[in-house]
Amino acid sequence: MQKVSLFIAATPWNLLNSLVFAAQSKNENCYLMYVDFPIGQTNPYLDALDEMQDASPFAESWCFHGKFKGAWKKWRSRVDELKQIRQIVAELKPDQVYVGSDRRIEFQCAMTEAVRHKPQVKGVYLDEGVFSYSCRLRSQTWRDRVLDSWVKRLMYPCDWKHPATIGGSDWVSEGWLLQPKAACNILQNKLSLHQILPDWYKHPKVLAFADALIGDIDTSYSESEFDLLLILPHPSQLKEEQKGRFSDLLKPFAEKTVAVKKHPRDDTDPTWTGLNNLVELPTHVPLEVLLPSIQFKEVFSAPSTAILSAICFDSDVKVSLLEKEPLFDAILAQFLNSKS
Repeated sequence: MQKVSLFIAATPWNLLNSLVFAAQSKNENCYLMYVDFPIGQTNPYLDALDEMQDASPFAESWCFHGKFKGAWKKWRSRVDELKQIRQIVAELKPDQVYVGSDRRIEFQCAMTEAVRHKPQVKGVYLDEGVFSYSCRLRSQTWRDRVLDSWVKRLMYPCDWKHPATIGGSDWVSEGWLLQPKAACNILQNKLSLHQILPDWYKHPKVLAFADALIGDIDTSYSESEFDLLLILPHPSQLKEEQKGRFSDLLKPFAEKTVAVKKHPRDDTDPTWTGLNNLVELPTHVPLEVLLPSIQFKEVFSAPSTAILSAICFDSDVKVSLLEKEPLFDAILAQFLNSKS
């Protein structure tokens, strides 16, 4: 009898790792829930999966939103969505549930329902990013441990199990990371950890997903070797002062070939960087989908998950941070050491 695996993703990075694992799975029926997606917008990731048709590793996928205006409407709408999630889980009766953040109320409710049907259902944590290596210290505060947990149990129909960090809840027993040796202590002590291999992102189904997502966009960038890969942060971190500082740091690359990857929510023109030979990579395509097909000598980024994944794909690349952050500097050093 085939196992049933449910994947819960809330970001493009979560979605990509879900896709990677579903593509690797054998004798499993895989299903996907994309949660916390902006309401009123078309989900390009699920559209790409639909375009793949039978090549998609997911038998079925659903999109939930979670972000609504107004406290009452947000709560009421979220409760309605959680009811739908519980109904789906009751029908699927999953053997394992994969997630990027076990702090998601959708995951907690899904697991609450899943154990009713299969008490031994396994929760699996997929690399969420920086918190996998730094731990989420705010999760250990009184406000999070006591107050937030009490509110969650009161407002939502779930057995809330508070995680000491992302991936650290009692629902989860196994974890898959880019660099498990660099994982934060809580995860190392609690989970059975395994490594996500870069080659998994080159699986034919992952590449087919990339093709469907990219569509008719020019892909000539895959034929070039760039002097620099520039990964821009969330637009909230790109006020005029930060832009000026970034532009100063990028002056040595003014006449060199640069591939720029903007944040999916950044709709600005990247010429503010002062770079003359820019090639803009598709904004809506996760960087990790593009990394196997582009070559670059150096990578510039603000502290982010993206720069950690870039190291995994090319351990020899020169890394520079657009701004210093002591905690991330320590994570980066540990990450680089684990590569050696």
